Amino acid sequence: MRLRIDFAVTVPKDIERQALNEDAWAADQSVTRVAVSDGASESFDSRALATLLVNAYIADPSFSAEWLAKVLATYLVTVDYESLSWSKQAAFDRGSFATLLALEVAPNGDIEVLALGDSVAFHLRGNELLTSFPYTSAEEFDARPQLLSTITASNAFITEPGFFGRNTSRTWHVQAGDIILLATDAVSQWALHERGPDQVALSYLRAVNSPENFESQVLELRRQSRIRVDDSTMIRLVVEG
Repeated sequence: MRLRIDFAVTVPKDIERQALNEDAWAADQSVTRVAVSDGASESFDSRALATLLVNAYIADPSFSAEWLAKVLATYLVTVDYESLSWSKQAAFDRGSFATLLALEVAPNGDIEVLALGDSVAFHLRGNELLTSFPYTSAEEFDARPQLLSTITASNAFITEPGFFGRNTSRTWHVQAGDIILLATDAVSQWALHERGPDQVALSYLRAVNSPENFESQVLELRRQSRIRVDDSTMIRLVVEG
C-alpha cells in the first residue's frame, strides 16, 4: 500500500495574516510519512515549534523522549533570549506548546498513527467513518489536551509506563481506496460535532478540492459560530494499492 496526498489546505485564524498561522504539516517525497502539528496560540513562537516537530518526524519517525529532546535543543538554539523584550522573555519562560499527529506506512502496508494533543486522524472507507483517533467525539475537545512543550518537565508523561500503547498510538488496517484525513482541532471538532447520520461534515472534507471553497466554508462556519476561530488545516490522503 502507498499513500497519495489528494488535497491539503490551511486557513489562518486571521485571514489577513497568513504568516501568523501556527499550524504546520510535512510529508516525505514518497508519502510514507505525514505529520501535522498545531502550535498553541497562547505560547511563545509555537509556529516554529510546530514546524520543527513535523520536519523532525519526517526525517526520523522514532518518537521518544530522546527524539523530543533533540527537537527541543534545536528549538532553543534558534532563540536569542537576551534580545527579547521582557514580555517575550516571560512568554518564553512559560514555554511553547504544540500537538503532533503523524502517520507512517508500515512494511506490511498498515498505517501506524501517533497522536499527541487534539489534532485528529479520520479513517474513511466509502462514505463510512471507520474510526478516528485520538478523539471520537466533539465533547472530548472540552478537556485540556496533553501537548508537547519546550519545558522538559512538562513532557514527563512521555516516559510513563504504557504511554504509547495506552492512548497515543494505533495501527490501522487499510485497503486501496480508503481515505485518511488529518486535521487540526477546529476542523476536527466541527467534523465530529456535525457528523449526524448523513455524515455531512465528513462528506464535505472527503470531497472538497478547492482551497478557495474550503476557505469560504471555514469563514461561513465561523460567521455562524459553528467552528472555532482558529487556524484550520486539513490534509486528505488516499490509500493506493
